[in-house]
Amino acid sequence: MEQSEIKLIVVTKETMHEQTVLRNLLKMYCYDWSQYNKLEVNADGDFAFEAHASDYWTKAGYHAFLIAVHERWAGFVLFDNDGFIVHNDCDYSMAEFFILHTYRGNGVGRIVATSLFDSFPGKWEIGCHPKNEASVQFWNNVIQSCATGTIEVRHSCPEYVYHDGTYGDVFSFKA
Repeated sequence: MEQSEIKLIVVTKETMHEQTVLRNLLKMYCYDWSQYNKLEVNADGDFAFEAHASDYWTKAGYHAFLIAVHERWAGFVLFDNDGFIVHNDCDYSMAEFFILHTYRGNGVGRIVATSLFDSFPGKWEIGCHPKNEASVQFWNNVIQSCATGTIEVRHSCPEYVYHDGTYGDVFSFKA
């Protein structure tokens, strides 16, 4: 996959269509995620996290991007400067990173992550559910190629507990 084939589209409070697309993709993401985190839906069939999606286009320091490949929606990225897990001196915390199954395994995620780290240099934290082995391997590989300096990895980090009680793995690094 070539970088020119992939676009990151900013979601803002003015971009109503993009907000709708992100909310629709978020439901798929939460469903996909539920196999690891045992998330459940409420009485209306919504996942609790969906109610907080608008934070990423209304709060200062929060960022939402849709990912398009060949003008087709392929996923999204949410990150902020507020949700730090271990280090309070970080610049960014990856909240959610989702690539539709159709686009996985062909470099889309790597290109998007690398582009974000280039566009938002600084100290990052990324948490992973250890049962999501593909995600842990993905982030380990991408961070190894993008980080400048030391990479700190905390396995089974007690500061990062998932809904199912699992302690997450946390990567801290400078990009």
